[in-house]
Amino acid sequence: MKIAVSARQLKEIPDDGISRFTYETVKRLVINNPDDEFIFIFDREYSSSLIFSSNCSGVVLKPSTRHPLLWYYWHEKKLPPLLEKIKPDIFLSPDGIISLKSDIPQVAVIHDISFYHRPSDTPFLTGLYYRHFYRKFAFKASRIITVSMFCRDDISSYFGINPEKIDVAWNGVSDYFYPATDEEKYNFRKNLTGGDPYFVFVGNFSPRKNIPGLIKAWHLFREKTGFKHKLVLAGKRLFLNRETDRMIRLSPWREDIILPGKIIHHQLRLLYSAAEALVFVPWFEGFGIPAAEAMRCGTPVILSSLTSLPEIGGDAALYVNPADPPDICEAMIQIVKNSELREKLSRDGILQSQKFKWENTAKSVRKSIETAIGYNS
Repeated sequence: MKIAVSARQLKEIPDDGISRFTYETVKRLVINNPDDEFIFIFDREYSSSLIFSSNCSGVVLKPSTRHPLLWYYWHEKKLPPLLEKIKPDIFLSPDGIISLKSDIPQVAVIHDISFYHRPSDTPFLTGLYYRHFYRKFAFKASRIITVSMFCRDDISSYFGINPEKIDVAWNGVSDYFYPATDEEKYNFRKNLTGGDPYFVFVGNFSPRKNIPGLIKAWHLFREKTGFKHKLVLAGKRLFLNRETDRMIRLSPWREDIILPGKIIHHQLRLLYSAAEALVFVPWFEGFGIPAAEAMRCGTPVILSSLTSLPEIGGDAALYVNPADPPDICEAMIQIVKNSELREKLSRDGILQSQKFKWENTAKSVRKSIETAIGYNS
């Protein structure tokens, strides 16, 4: 089988959920299927480290797509002639954007459709592009892959698409996430907070992550308990963060809000492990990789009760109303004061996280590709 892959989100160091999905899944597809030929279509020059095996090659199709207008030009003007030349059996798009003008069978990975539900969370032109085209992509694709049962039902219901056309491939947790030793935790906290305990948020900063709600809950926690727990907000700034910036600037405990920026993945293991809990309370989430990663590290998790997160956390999390800071605060207090609960959440979280393996993700994607072209091995 000859498989062409959109490599626009294939990066040596993934920096968000889509690029992580792309890297982990595509790498395993290539290595686990040595009899198949893979052609990665990049929109930029690429590192040779991204050519994972001898059955894989790369091609650069310019221009670099850093703007919605260029997304359209690349997929509708430049990509179809290249696919006609390559003649793959299928085109796989890990970021969900496919060509409406190509007759090659295509599989689109649509991670979520939050931009329809929360249009104000996305920059204007990006949101306009997504809301105009993703419905078209969903109908054009031979198969759709998404990352949770919640998203499958959401895409099916919102677009009016038969759910049997949509396959679920849960995200995974990378092998380097596992519980840290007590010594590792102590040393990491010493360097990060001077030894003080902390709650942690991990993820790109955007309005749907509800960071202002988390800060309000942490304020209530400090007021009610008098405990000195710090708040670590780890991630890359994106856009539309005015309210978050204001909350941080005006916080009476501003010095105790730590903003380390983007954390490399091997350090993330220690960041999760040394935390009192991950507090992850977004308004909308297609999967929630930080929740699964934190659970794998044995860290208790407090999660939003909305969208996909109850599916990911199962019985191994405390669930809160993201619109209710006192509810979030109460969960934080429970975890700090109840050692038995904390230990139970830690044990159950490690077990729950075992459901999420990148090997399983790759197998699900492979099966979806085979279904799309009626492949018989």
